[in-house]
Amino acid sequence: MNARWFNLLSSVLILIGLLCLGYGWSGSATMTGAFPFHASSVQLTGSATGANALIGVPALFLGLALMIVCMIWTIVDTVQNTTVKK
Repeated sequence: MNARWFNLLSSVLILIGLLCLGYGWSGSATMTGAFPFHASSVQLTGSATGANALIGVPALFLGLALMIVCMIWTIVDTVQNTTVKK
């Protein structure tokens, strides 16, 4: 399997995970902007329950793991191709 397909699959899994968790989210979000910037804050409070959490969390973690594998694969492939051409 090509690294391009892993990248596409990981992006789709991350999108599915975020959409499932976002659709089933029950809570609130607040954002405070201030100057100086260290006084600014973002607060997310809530949860996702049921099928949304059951599908969203594993899809998100699997997508992130595949993204890391794809990045390592691409770096190794690039290094191997540049050393072979020299």
